[in-house]
Amino acid sequence: MGVILSFTKITGEQLDQLSAAGAEAHELLWELEPDVDSTGYLDKSWDGLRYLLDSAEVGVDLFFDGDLIDDEYYGWPVDRVRATAQRLVATPFDRLAAHYDPAAMDGADIYPRIWTRDGDEGLNYLRYHYGVLVTFFDNAARSGAAAVMHFG
Repeated sequence: MGVILSFTKITGEQLDQLSAAGAEAHELLWELEPDVDSTGYLDKSWDGLRYLLDSAEVGVDLFFDGDLIDDEYYGWPVDRVRATAQRLVATPFDRLAAHYDPAAMDGADIYPRIWTRDGDEGLNYLRYHYGVLVTFFDNAARSGAAAVMHFG
């Protein structure tokens, strides 16, 4: 077990309902039943991806671009999903990989602190999940969707 991050595609209307629900948002969040094509599961790669995105100055912040809905859930409005998709699609993973430094990442306490131990396997782990992230946002933007991020 560990801390994971995932995205779920929803409509803008659903996001508005969640944002307005206040204390009852948690119950509405549990009612969301995403299909496989509407999720972006990043597992524990989130901090490594955050490190690479920041280092490459992509302009995508996985933590501060969303609006808090309830505890571990953040809303990403349609316009933010679209803007994020544009930045991610325009950024090949090789641009991020140029900033992969296992020793520096472990020294900076980048979760899950596997980078020196796993070396190239850690880079491949990030490559795979970056692909998931790009595909999720590209598909969500093409369909005019908003998103909910779960971090926990």
